Amino acid sequence: MYWHPRINEKLMNTVENLSSFNTGYFRDRFELSKTQSDEIFTGLKNDEVCEHNQQKYFKCKRHISDSLLTEMDISDTDGEFIVEYDKDAHVYSGHELVCSGTGSGKTYYVVQKALRNLKGPKNSRRRFLIFSAEWNSDKTLAPLKHQRFNEYVEGVDCSESSLKDSQWNSEIEFFENEVKMRVEFAPPGSVCIFDDAVDMIAPELVRTLINRQLRVARHSGVTVQVILHNLRSGAWSTQAHNSIRFLTIFPRSQKGKVVAYLNHDLGIPLAQARDHVRTFAQSGRHMSVRHHAPELLIGPKLIRLL
Repeated sequence: MYWHPRINEKLMNTVENLSSFNTGYFRDRFELSKTQSDEIFTGLKNDEVCEHNQQKYFKCKRHISDSLLTEMDISDTDGEFIVEYDKDAHVYSGHELVCSGTGSGKTYYVVQKALRNLKGPKNSRRRFLIFSAEWNSDKTLAPLKHQRFNEYVEGVDCSESSLKDSQWNSEIEFFENEVKMRVEFAPPGSVCIFDDAVDMIAPELVRTLINRQLRVARHSGVTVQVILHNLRSGAWSTQAHNSIRFLTIFPRSQKGKVVAYLNHDLGIPLAQARDHVRTFAQSGRHMSVRHHAPELLIGPKLIRLL
């Protein structure tokens, strides 16, 4: 994918038939009757102003032009937009925060992203350190335990039962030796995944470690992915929102919270925020918000520049 920082109509997407925009949702959005809509689209095709609906004609024309300049929709193809790790397996690849409610697909999304890397070219494979209170029991994580990935994947179960079965006498000892040491000595290119760290033992120590890594790990070439249940998790998410490259959310789950985030945190007008959530919910299960330039929304079938 290529992006141009300045508006250039020569680079604008083309559409074979403008009538593809003439949907019921479009008419409701601009408060058009079927007759009015047909007249406006006839005018757009012929490049003639519809005098009976002049104001709405220009609103529709502006909306379609903006869409062709800032949006790419491949829902009518078999392809998908996928956010991958950088091809150079020894460099930092952008921190990521993954948020949504239970059962929405957070862990599945992260696991599939890791599997695509592990099944790819050998020189692009990264080392994954996975810390989870359910490493021994979560079936979603099972594919990463396959024998063929042993060289690249190391999982640490950070539950109370693991502490009892370990050689360590306290939560602090377990944290220092099983979690902190692995993270701080991770080789360049490693990906540290913290799955629902709120439920791990010594959660305050884990939170302090995560926040520090979000600030400094990139200098060591280490990437951090954090999975949380809530977009606004207080001290757990504050640093992440300032350090991540991608925020991945699930517009079919917690719609109100996603709309509020787009509106309040990204400054997107409320009506547009609702439209983004509705459209991306229709096009796929997840939506990634890229915080670095170019700022955009990415779903499996749709990309929109902000």
